Amino acid sequence: MTDMLSFMVKSAAAQMTGTMANVLKKGAAYAKENEIEESVLLNARLYPDMLPTVSQYQIATDVLARGAARLAGAEMPSNPDTETSFAELIVRCERVAAFVDGLDSAAMDAKAEETLQIPMGGDAVMPMIGKAYVSSFVLPNSIFHAATGYDLLRHQGVSLGKRDFLMA
Repeated sequence: MTDMLSFMVKSAAAQMTGTMANVLKKGAAYAKENEIEESVLLNARLYPDMLPTVSQYQIATDVLARGAARLAGAEMPSNPDTETSFAELIVRCERVAAFVDGLDSAAMDAKAEETLQIPMGGDAVMPMIGKAYVSSFVLPNSIFHAATGYDLLRHQGVSLGKRDFLMA
C-alpha cells in the first residue's frame, strides 16, 4: 500500500513549517541576546547574487502552499513577501501550515496520476504527473530553501543543529 499524496504533502508541510518557525525563533532570540538588528540576520547572504535569508523562508513556504493548492485545485494563496522580522516570518509559516492542512485531501489524492502543467517562469510550462510534482519538485524545492535559510542563520552564529532542522 502506498501513502496518499495528501498525507505526504500535509505531513511534510506541517513538519517543515514547524521546524522553520522554530529555527526562526532561535534566530530572533540570538539577535536579541546579542543586540543584533534582525535585519542583519534576515538579509544575510553567502554570495552577493544569492537571495537573503528572508527570501529563502518566503520561497520555502510559497512552494509548499502553491504546490498543495495546485494539487487540491484550490486558489493560490497570496503571500506578498513583505515580512521584515522573525515574528512576521513565523506567522507566515503558521499561516501556510494551516492553509495546507485545510485543503481537500481527496482532491489532492485525485491528482496523483494526473498530468499537471507547472509554470516555470515566463511562458515556460513543465508537464508533471502529480506524484512526481510532489516528490521531484515541491518537496526538494521547499527543503532546499528551508535548509538554505537554516544555513544562513547558522553561518551568522545562531546555535542550530540537525535536530532543529528535523524536529518541529
